[in-house]
Amino acid sequence: MQLSHLNGWRAVEAVCRLGTIARAAEELGVTRPAVAAQLRALEDRLGCTLFARRPGGLEPTAELLAVAASLTEAMAALARVQDTLAGSEPGNRIAVSVTQTFAETWLPRHLPDLFSKIGPVDLSLNTTWEVVDLTRSNLHFAIRYMGEAGEGYEALPLFGSGVVPVCTPDFAARYGLSEAKIDLSGIPIVHIDVPTSDPDWADWARWGAEMGVALPQGLEAQPRYSLSGSGVRLAQSGVGLVLGGLSEVFAALKAGTLIMPFGKKSVFPSLYTHKLIWIRGRRLGAVQRGFRDWIADKAEADRRLMRQIFDP
Repeated sequence: MQLSHLNGWRAVEAVCRLGTIARAAEELGVTRPAVAAQLRALEDRLGCTLFARRPGGLEPTAELLAVAASLTEAMAALARVQDTLAGSEPGNRIAVSVTQTFAETWLPRHLPDLFSKIGPVDLSLNTTWEVVDLTRSNLHFAIRYMGEAGEGYEALPLFGSGVVPVCTPDFAARYGLSEAKIDLSGIPIVHIDVPTSDPDWADWARWGAEMGVALPQGLEAQPRYSLSGSGVRLAQSGVGLVLGGLSEVFAALKAGTLIMPFGKKSVFPSLYTHKLIWIRGRRLGAVQRGFRDWIADKAEADRRLMRQIFDP
């Protein structure tokens, strides 16, 4: 296969996996017009359309989606072959799959320290709620909220989570919320539809049942939000009482921008934990091992802080 055609397949795989030409161009280190030209050249050679051109961007055809996982696996395999034959370290690239919530609330607070500890790195974050198959991707790690990691994976526990009602100090004062009594009557409640596979995750109904708190009539009629990101911003906006994930809100609680109006007794822990996982036996270079050690240190420090904030 000619090199130009191989580059075309790289462009197709990147756009299909990342969703946009812009993100693909950034990952491949080329311009957006270059990626678009590679897509068209490959389509011309194959004699078929790989992407439907929509007003909102490119949409992979059903035929491309059917082979997308195999294409990504092939590109990852080529990268591994190249590293093996070159006898070199995997390089300074760190590719991680994370939920958007984790990318919004945890990573930004710590990333400056990462760069100061291990130097310049090519950090690629794949933010999605979908569970990415590491064996069919060119990702080094995934940070997941999960139970057991499963066969074939190494796992580094980071920290647990759960839920607790949070709001701004002004909101609590406005509605007279206090630790003396958990009473939700007359309180604006924010519903967040959380995309999680955790069978133990609590919504307001589950939380109320566990806490023995009667939910007010008409609760379901209050606003609902379907978020791919964190509810911290909603809570900090002051629009209502938010049932926030412990791992999302603890930094805001420490900073005082949010409070737990009902105190530690309102914390409902989850059985799942955040874990850093990677393929067992897959070769990691010094940069990837440095990232793993760095995140382990940061998670240990945050576990101590979470115990101070949430434990009775």
